[in-house]
Amino acid sequence: MTKLLSANLLRLRKSMLFWGCLILMLLLGAGFTLQRYWEQAAYAQFGQLSYLDEVLFRHGLLIGIVMAVFVPLFFGTEYSDGALRNKMVVGHSRLSIYFANLITAVAASFAFCAAYILAVLALGVPLLNGIRLAAAQCALFMLGTLALAAAFSALYTFVAMLCARKAASAVACILGVFLLLFAGIYINSRLNAPEFLREYSIAADGQVVEEEPKPNPQYPRGMEREVYQFLYDFLPGCQSIQYGDMSVENPALLAAYSLGILVVSAGAGAALFKRKDLK
Repeated sequence: MTKLLSANLLRLRKSMLFWGCLILMLLLGAGFTLQRYWEQAAYAQFGQLSYLDEVLFRHGLLIGIVMAVFVPLFFGTEYSDGALRNKMVVGHSRLSIYFANLITAVAASFAFCAAYILAVLALGVPLLNGIRLAAAQCALFMLGTLALAAAFSALYTFVAMLCARKAASAVACILGVFLLLFAGIYINSRLNAPEFLREYSIAADGQVVEEEPKPNPQYPRGMEREVYQFLYDFLPGCQSIQYGDMSVENPALLAAYSLGILVVSAGAGAALFKRKDLK
């Protein structure tokens, strides 16, 4: 598998797609940092401060979208140009091919995250205030976002290696990540819905009277709330939303879920790819 990894890394260094995604993450990191700086400058008279950690971990929100484009396009060519068959002809096993591609995808996702972080640090350290999180908490957040990037990479590798058509796998990955993000937005709105609704009426003398609060039918209770909370912590798109708005309460749990998704999807993908009929 060492030769396969070396070949994949050589392809990465020569890939315009890889360098384009890397530059995109650099620009996004710089853009988010400058946006926070300009917001701080605009509202300085109100005492509003912007902190480095407000943008430092937003790559957790971006990496799923970037990898949804990168993985199927980068590995999809192996079907179209016959590289996959050539690898098997020279004696490489299907498992070694699959896991070499998975490791390459994870390495690429880490490189994209590193590009974003370097851009944020380069501009954020001189322009923004420091990090409010404790060192241990900051390390957990970083571990969680990297685990999330690895989970996304494993899911997209699963699709790209089992779908022989590059366009179809790219569409599936892109639609999948946006469905996951929309699910995260919806679940977040349900979990943050108020438990009671306040209603007001106007009395005969024209005074506004607050009536007794009524239970909100959209507020999840009991088992329903537990299910929503589990999905919000487990699904990669929901984790992306939490890292994007810095609402993560238990980064260690989210990292454990992401690693679980990585292991399960990698195992299932390798098992199915081993039985796939490669024409």
